[in-house]
Amino acid sequence: MEKWDLYTRYREKSGLECIRGEQFPDGLYHLTVHVWIRNSRGEYLISRRSASRPTFALMWECVGGAVTRGESSLEGALREVKEEVGLDLDPRDGHILFTKIRGSGLGYEGKAFNDIMDVWLFSWDGEPDLNAATTDEVADCRWMSACEIRKLYEEKKLVQTLDYFFCVMDAPVPDYSHIIGKTVRGTVDRPKGSRHPRCPQLLYPVNYGYVDGVFAGDGEQQDVYLLPAGEPLTHFEGKVIAVWHRFDDVEDKWIVSLSGEDIPDEKILGDISFQEQYFYGKLCR
Repeated sequence: MEKWDLYTRYREKSGLECIRGEQFPDGLYHLTVHVWIRNSRGEYLISRRSASRPTFALMWECVGGAVTRGESSLEGALREVKEEVGLDLDPRDGHILFTKIRGSGLGYEGKAFNDIMDVWLFSWDGEPDLNAATTDEVADCRWMSACEIRKLYEEKKLVQTLDYFFCVMDAPVPDYSHIIGKTVRGTVDRPKGSRHPRCPQLLYPVNYGYVDGVFAGDGEQQDVYLLPAGEPLTHFEGKVIAVWHRFDDVEDKWIVSLSGEDIPDEKILGDISFQEQYFYGKLCR
C-alpha cells in the first residue's frame, strides 16, 4: 500500500496523506519525479514498461513515479531508478531540469494530474542490468539517441506525456542578468479576479500586465506577473526578481515584486501555476 504526502501548491506539506488510487481534496498535490539518465555519448536510458502494468503497458518512457510519504524529491528519484532499472546513482550526479505544477485544469486521458512534477537529469555511464532491479515494472531498457526517442514518440510507442523532452533537453536558457534587479513600470490589463479574454475558465489569482515600452519575443509588450497578489491594480511599479523562461513559447514572463523584496521560488511557482501549467518552463534567477 503506497502512501503519499499531500502538498499545497507552494510545496508545503498539508499534514494530510493519501493512498495511491484514492481521490484527494482539490487544491492539494502529490509529488512526482521523472528521471532522465544520460551517458557521455549523449544517449538516454529509456525503459519499456512491462506487459502487466495497468497503464501504458509495453510503452517506452524514462524512469519515474510518485514520491512516497516521508521522502524528498531526490530520495524518490533515486529509489525509482533502483526499483525500475537496478541502478544505484550518485545523488551528486543529478539536478532538477524544471518543476511543473499540474493542477485539476490539466490532465491526460480523462484523469487530472494534481501533482508537483520534478524532472531530474542524471549523468551515468555503463550498461544497465535489470536483474538488479527490485521490481518487475520494466521489461527492457536500452540507450537511445534523441533521434531514436523522437521516432518512438512519432510512432506512439513513447508515453505521450513525455513530449517535453524535445523542447527542454539541452535547450539553452538565456542570460537574464541584465533584466533581473531592474525597476519597471507598466499597465495591468488583467487585474486579480479577472478572466482570460479567450479562455474565460482561467481566473487570474494575481495581477498580470505588461511593461510599458518594452517588447517581448511575440512582438507585444513584455508580460509580467505581479507579486504578492494583493488587491486588483491598474498600474504598477516594482522590481524584476526572476524570469519564467518558457521552453515551448516565444515569450518569457518577468516576475515583478511590488515591494522590491525577494520571494521564494516555491511561492512564485505556486502563484503562476494557474496559467503556466499549460507550458513547460523554468524559473531563472
